[in-house]
Amino acid sequence: MKRYLLPALFLLLASSLSAQVFSVSTNALDWANLGTVNAQAGLALSQHLSLHAGARYNNWNFGNADKGTAFQNRARTAYLGVRFWPWNVYSSWWFSARAQVEEYNRGGLLRRPLTEEGVAGGVGLGVGYSRMLDRHWNLDFGVGGWFGNALYTRYRCPRCGRIVTREDGTQVRDLTRWFVLPSNEWQVSITYIF
Repeated sequence: MKRYLLPALFLLLASSLSAQVFSVSTNALDWANLGTVNAQAGLALSQHLSLHAGARYNNWNFGNADKGTAFQNRARTAYLGVRFWPWNVYSSWWFSARAQVEEYNRGGLLRRPLTEEGVAGGVGLGVGYSRMLDRHWNLDFGVGGWFGNALYTRYRCPRCGRIVTREDGTQVRDLTRWFVLPSNEWQVSITYIF
């Protein structure tokens, strides 16, 4: 019985994919965030439900560490989520939920020397609107937030490697905290639909 389950599942999936709609998109707001490269792929599962997977990457350093003007918003992010479309997939309003993990290193932003480096994971919720431009192109607008847990270390500056110490002399290293933050669901995206 088990040896027939996987081939049957594969045939069912292959036959249902021929009727699906695929999409790829990129978020202009991420590109404006210090050149964060990003892409998302989507698959319509039904008239009202779609599956989305995406990634973001920013490994850039800016400014001069010797002059104290160094800053960075480095991140590697991956997420998997679903969108519910009340009217029809890839058109009009949508509501989303996703699981997201991010490895990050942020510091020197807004002239604050403290830097935080760590890994964060959690779930996100979002809402948005997809404006159909023509048969293949959409313009998506969205907002959202994510919450979860982060494991992090704090440093005195973006590139010095000196860990922040408390008044009692202990280092601010390998700490955990719960967070609620805006997510990369804040978007103005251009989407191509196959």
